Amino acid sequence: MQFKPLTAEQSESFEKNGFLVVPGALDGETLARVTEAVDRIYERGLREEGLNKAGAFERRNCIGMDDAFLELLDWRETVPYVPQLLTWDVQLDTSHIIVRPPSPPGTSAAFKAIGWHRDGGIATHEIPEPLPRLRMKVCYLLSDLSGPGRGNTRFVPGSHLMVGYPERDEGEIDPRGTIEVTGKPGDAVLFENRTFHAVGPNLSTITRKTIFMGYSYRWLRPLDFVVQPPELMEKVQDNAVRWQLLGGWKTDMAFSLPKDEDVPLRAWYREHGLDTRSALDVEMDKMRPDDGIRRRQRVASIVGSRMDA
Repeated sequence: MQFKPLTAEQSESFEKNGFLVVPGALDGETLARVTEAVDRIYERGLREEGLNKAGAFERRNCIGMDDAFLELLDWRETVPYVPQLLTWDVQLDTSHIIVRPPSPPGTSAAFKAIGWHRDGGIATHEIPEPLPRLRMKVCYLLSDLSGPGRGNTRFVPGSHLMVGYPERDEGEIDPRGTIEVTGKPGDAVLFENRTFHAVGPNLSTITRKTIFMGYSYRWLRPLDFVVQPPELMEKVQDNAVRWQLLGGWKTDMAFSLPKDEDVPLRAWYREHGLDTRSALDVEMDKMRPDDGIRRRQRVASIVGSRMDA
C-alpha cells in the first residue's frame, strides 16, 4: 500500500469534527469503473427485489462482487489514512453499496432514510460511554452531491466526543450544529464510529450513489461477514496488505496477540516512521520505578484522555 501522510490540518480537523472530506479521491478512470459496477448491481437488484422500505437499494459485503471494488480496499488516496487514525492492526469490516433514487413527490424535509445514529451496531449500546474510537468508514461519492437535499449524509461535528445524544432545539428537524456534507463525484468522506450521522430525503432529480468501505480493529467481529470466501482470498494471496485487510491470518492467536506474519501492515507502519508506541508507554518511561502513587495517578489520567479522544 502506498503511503500518504495525514497533514497537520487534516489530523486536527478529524480529531475536532470526527470526519474528513478528501476532494478528488478517485481519478476519472477508477470512478467510471466503480460506478459502472455499482450500476450493474443496482439494475439487477431493482429487477429482482426492488427498493427497501426507506426507498433505497443496498448491498452489503460487496467487496467480492467486482474487481473494481477490490481496488478500493487499499486505495492510495484514502486508506493510508486509516492506520494513522486507528493503528496497523486493522481489517475491512464492511463494504456497502447504497443507491438512493429521488424521493417520492411530497416527501417531507424531516424524512430520514436513516435516523441519527453512531456506527457499530449493538456495541454502541453495550459499551459504556464515553465510547472509544473502534471503527471508521470511507464513503466514496459516485454522484453529484454538490448541492444540499440530495440525500447527502448529515453530521454533527464534534459529536464523537459527546456522551449521550446531541441536543436538538425545539421545533428543529436536526440536532444543533448539524451540517450536510456536499461533494462531487470522486470525492470521499472519512468518518469514525462515534460521529452521529443521518441521511435526509433526496429531494433532487439525481440518483445518489455511494459505496462505503469500513475498517476496524482486527479483534472486532466484522459488521457484514464472518470470513471472506476462498476465491476472494486467492485473488489477494500475493498482496500482503490486502490479505490482512480481508481477514487473513497465519497463527492461532492472530487476532488477540498477532505476530508480524499476521499483520504485514505493522512493517508498513514502521517503514514510514509511524510511532508504534502508545502514549501510555512513553509516559511510563518518564516515571521513576519507586514513584508508585504518581505512576498510578498519571496512568489513570492517560487512560481517561484516550477514552475521550
